[in-house]
Amino acid sequence: MKNFALIGAGICGLRCAELLEKGGLTVQLFDKARGVGGRLATRRHERWRFDHGSPSLHGDDDKWLTCISRYPKWTSGDNSMNTHLPENGVNQMAKDHASQLNVQLNCLIRSIERSNEGWHLLDEDGNPYGPFETLIITAPCPQTQMLIETLETALLQQLKDVRMTPAWVMMLVAAQPLIATHQLCPNHSLIRRISAEHSKPGRALDPGEHSYVLETTSEWSKQHEEDSPAAVEASILSALMRITTTAVNPMHCAVHRWRYAHTEHPLGRPYLIDPQLKLAVTGDWCLGDGASSAYRSGELLANALLDPEPDDVRETQHFR
Repeated sequence: MKNFALIGAGICGLRCAELLEKGGLTVQLFDKARGVGGRLATRRHERWRFDHGSPSLHGDDDKWLTCISRYPKWTSGDNSMNTHLPENGVNQMAKDHASQLNVQLNCLIRSIERSNEGWHLLDEDGNPYGPFETLIITAPCPQTQMLIETLETALLQQLKDVRMTPAWVMMLVAAQPLIATHQLCPNHSLIRRISAEHSKPGRALDPGEHSYVLETTSEWSKQHEEDSPAAVEASILSALMRITTTAVNPMHCAVHRWRYAHTEHPLGRPYLIDPQLKLAVTGDWCLGDGASSAYRSGELLANALLDPEPDDVRETQHFR
């Protein structure tokens, strides 16, 4: 039976693996994190939950909309968007997709090598995995480039123009409401978006508790990417007070940096394949930003590997 190794258990990798498994192939997923989902992440602290990666699930692609419509609707403030959220947090979607998959967590793949037997992977502790007939990488583009930089493949040249940007986020609980809507995107140089977590399905809190996730702008994040968490926290709180014009005395406050949060310059196609090496790369950075792009890219790659259309035959024929 054909076996695949897939690096990255975000929604792109999960969707790709899900379809390959349904097509009768064996897929082993690897992810460096403690859980699946990537930026479909939910942080818990005491009784509070924060969607600190992707604030919601939204989009108009038919297959994606069918997938997210199983979850309750959330009125984020933009009535034109089909916005949904699991009550347990956005990460629940990733868990639902991963439930029947073989995922090895806490496993950072440091190097890859192709031999006559197939692909061999080595993690940061020196543990080997393989051989695998085919390798799929769904990590952020800079991490993908580092993994394949020693290979003789045209993929490196095709990835050179992709640009990803960081973002800092703050998880905050206050005694008083900070914004009058469920989500606010202020015209501000530091704060890109404020999401009221307590307004989401299943998140209602006591009247004296209001939970929020604040995300910084790409430009500010690029300039302050290596700042200390304490310095970032102070900067965001100062900016927030100027937006709300009220003093903020947090009941809880924490920050997190996403080094590859957004795609400034996408690849412009859903995936790339090197048929001679039996190597494929994909991710949300291929088509643009967000979970819907990641889901679509993973799905299109899986479909191409399982049943290539005429235009894809040249790229996929050696996978068959």
